[in-house]
Amino acid sequence: MNLKLFLLLVVTLYFPPLFSSAQMIDSMMKVYAARFPQEKLYMQLDKKAYNPGDRIWYKAYIFTGFDPSPYSKNFYAELYDANGNLILRNTGPILESCAIGSFDIPAAFTGTRVHIRAYTTWMLNFDSSFVYTKDLRIIGGSKDSSVNAVPSPTTLHFFPEGGELVAGIENTVAFKAEDAYGQPRKLSGTLFDQSGKTLLSFSSNKYGMGKFLLAPEKQDAFYATWKDEKGLEHRTELPPVKTSGIVLRVLTANQKLVFSVARPSESTAYQQITVVAHMNQQMVYKAVVNLKDIFMSGGNIPTGQLPTGIIQVTVFDMNQTPLAERICFINNHEYSFEANIKMTSKSLNRRGRNEMEIELPDTVKSNMSISVTDAEVDGNKPWDDNIISNLLLTGDLHGYVKDPYYYFQNNSDSLVQQLDLVMLTHGWRRFKWDDLIKGKTPVIKYPLDNFLSLNAEVLGVDYSRISKDESLNVIFQNKDSASNMLSVPYAKNGKFQIGGLIFYDTAKAYYQFNVSRNLSNESAVIFKNGLLPPYRKIRPFDMSLAPWSPDDTSLVRKSQQIFSEVARLHEQDKRVQNLAAVTVIRRVKSDKEKLDELYATGLFSGGNATIFDLLNDENRYGAVDIFTYLQGKVAGLTITTVGPTPSLSWRGSTPSLYLNEMQVDANSLKSINISELAMVKVFSPGTTSVMGNGAGGVIAVYTKKGRDKTPDPSIKGLEMTRIAGYNLVREFYSPDYLINPEPENDDIRTTLYWNPIIVGGKAIHKISIPFYNSDVTHQIRIIMEGFDEEGKLAHIEKIIK
Repeated sequence: MNLKLFLLLVVTLYFPPLFSSAQMIDSMMKVYAARFPQEKLYMQLDKKAYNPGDRIWYKAYIFTGFDPSPYSKNFYAELYDANGNLILRNTGPILESCAIGSFDIPAAFTGTRVHIRAYTTWMLNFDSSFVYTKDLRIIGGSKDSSVNAVPSPTTLHFFPEGGELVAGIENTVAFKAEDAYGQPRKLSGTLFDQSGKTLLSFSSNKYGMGKFLLAPEKQDAFYATWKDEKGLEHRTELPPVKTSGIVLRVLTANQKLVFSVARPSESTAYQQITVVAHMNQQMVYKAVVNLKDIFMSGGNIPTGQLPTGIIQVTVFDMNQTPLAERICFINNHEYSFEANIKMTSKSLNRRGRNEMEIELPDTVKSNMSISVTDAEVDGNKPWDDNIISNLLLTGDLHGYVKDPYYYFQNNSDSLVQQLDLVMLTHGWRRFKWDDLIKGKTPVIKYPLDNFLSLNAEVLGVDYSRISKDESLNVIFQNKDSASNMLSVPYAKNGKFQIGGLIFYDTAKAYYQFNVSRNLSNESAVIFKNGLLPPYRKIRPFDMSLAPWSPDDTSLVRKSQQIFSEVARLHEQDKRVQNLAAVTVIRRVKSDKEKLDELYATGLFSGGNATIFDLLNDENRYGAVDIFTYLQGKVAGLTITTVGPTPSLSWRGSTPSLYLNEMQVDANSLKSINISELAMVKVFSPGTTSVMGNGAGGVIAVYTKKGRDKTPDPSIKGLEMTRIAGYNLVREFYSPDYLINPEPENDDIRTTLYWNPIIVGGKAIHKISIPFYNSDVTHQIRIIMEGFDEEGKLAHIEKIIK
């Protein structure tokens, strides 16, 4: 955005210059801004709700403050079930502040929701509650997709402006009503003092928020009685009244914030205070206020030159102890750039051809993504979180905000006041003031990364035998057989490292020590790619998804119909295959059957089993081990990866585990790198005579052998290892019905088009994109989002009827 934040104003109101502790805060904020820039990210998904077996397409945008982030190079995205169990994990390079990828929801998934967690390792050095999360509904295969689900109880919270109720001063008190999912609930109520005297009545807006004024006295206590949407009455206590403190009140005006600060008139405390405002880790305002002879004062914070976003106002005493604090939102409407979508050809007919023309500015480079979906299964939620509301608002707030884009539709006084209620009722992040005053900086556990790295560690020899001039000569061969020569320098303590690598799936590394050629024969060399190990399990969480409402009836019904149709077509394909097996005299063996013949012997060969070909499954490196790989892939098999030892259950019993047809325990299988595995064969309970097969079935795992493990014959005399890279990036398939107008399969796609890489600039101003309707879509939703090189944002949404 290239908008610089300056120290706009240092005002001295009735008091001389600041003390050294204030100077410490000034200098430390500059240190934080320069050395510890904090990243945030947003993910555009192709749609909002999915069925089991669907693919979730995504593009992530990584920002630092108001600008695309130039820092992190590795992106992590994880998919969890509602209990916090890891389903899948993706990694990918961050190129031009973006990362792309996809998740395949297991076809056997029976849950109702999934949880996406996405981050860079740099983000993990700071407040982890601001790691990007997104909750998604899974409809078709779930058991509780009913629109008649019972809503959860409503709770009411009160938030005094600035943080505390202080006696003898008029306070603004905001409130928020919500259910257990964080969804807002409307209510009305009455405020009473401790004697039961009625003081005032209050009611919420449609988002469950509101505010009122209250002037408490010493020894006062307050409570509210209120009715929820069902008419049930409740009672909630207000926060206690403090006899001493500072009350901060802030009003949003034209290109400024008007603030007032007040202390109890009979108190002698807080006669000198400091008011500080900061934005994006930089101080933008500071004033010293003298309250020695008066108990109330105030000032104006100019905001006309600030970028759109959250500003935090904090009041300190002269020892720099924070006394009051609140956040405000500045909207100067400079955050977006013009982009447009025109339909040059439109057809809602079955497999009809459509064409859209994307218009982007030709003055600066822009980076966009676009999704085209069936509007009937994607819900009508125009105010949902998007790239604008997330990067400017919700990405910097604690807690859930309903319909955040609603607050960006215009700059009316009504919307400004409603958005200020969001500011009064939500927490924020950035600084721990005690740390700044003491000069403490964050502990950096995860330094900035540089894409993938080749990390080699030598074990089994004394480090003194490794020359300081030693290096590893590595021939690095990608899956497409492209090779590179690398010289990996020696660091210390038996470790060699080189970074800046980008490769996908898995690569072969043929290596040899440069100085001590025989060192590899006397030691073990362990290679890693530098990526952070995945979280196998996170704590269960309350997803911010309310139960289905009657408005969602058509969405749920159509999603379930499509899921049923997918299942019907799958069964039809299986019947056709079985029929072909009967009528064909000699059929060609499938790749899995050939793999089974190569690896399985005796009682393990053949049989009615499910075979997983890990040699050709591009998803295998998204799994931590064989157990996370199998999670959700076998109907009825439950795998829990909590704790050091995985737990398995099938029809109430534990499956027997085999490695290369020798019985082993779960820990033995867990320790094997998935890149070394060739095949997994799963026998359901009672379908095999393999020894040990009781009621829990059999899981047979095979490591690579023969030609699957043989080094490249053109590279002789070198040790070889395999190293996992980033997850492969799939290409979205879009049919062309001009070439093949009547394919055999029914077209029941709900995502009609997805393109995460649309680049505009001086040479590219208009882009034409054709796409075809499916057999079941009657309304089309188009969403395009992205940013330009100045950090300005765009969100365009169209409905084609």
